[in-house]
Amino acid sequence: MNKTLLLAACLSAATAFAHADDIKARQQYMKEWGGATKKMAAIIKKSDAQSFPAAEFAALAAQIQQNANAPWQHYPAGSNGRGSDATAAVWAQPQQFQAAIQRFTQAANNLHTAAQTGRFDAVKAPFGQLGESCKACHKTFKD
Repeated sequence: MNKTLLLAACLSAATAFAHADDIKARQQYMKEWGGATKKMAAIIKKSDAQSFPAAEFAALAAQIQQNANAPWQHYPAGSNGRGSDATAAVWAQPQQFQAAIQRFTQAANNLHTAAQTGRFDAVKAPFGQLGESCKACHKTFKD
């Protein structure tokens, strides 16, 4: 009997540790995206068509686009425990969560494409769409 309890406790601890890694990984992606979007927002606010640092902005957009699909694998069932900012809606409403992921991914792709033009006026609307996709997802799926 004691061996069974010990085994159960060990399995529970191993699962919690695995989920802690998932939580940390997805939060790291979000933190990196947040840093990149803050830099892009500052660029847009301070720039105009002549002073727009196109290469810098494009690199930031590429950083987001390249990792747009990366964090989602780190949302396995049961990973909404201690340290997680994810709401239960992630797992209770998987179709809506997938739709939010698709909106974000499309917005990241659109921003990356626009940034490749090097034109200030081309990035403003896609950057706004990226921000809206983040905001909408966080409203439902983040505590």
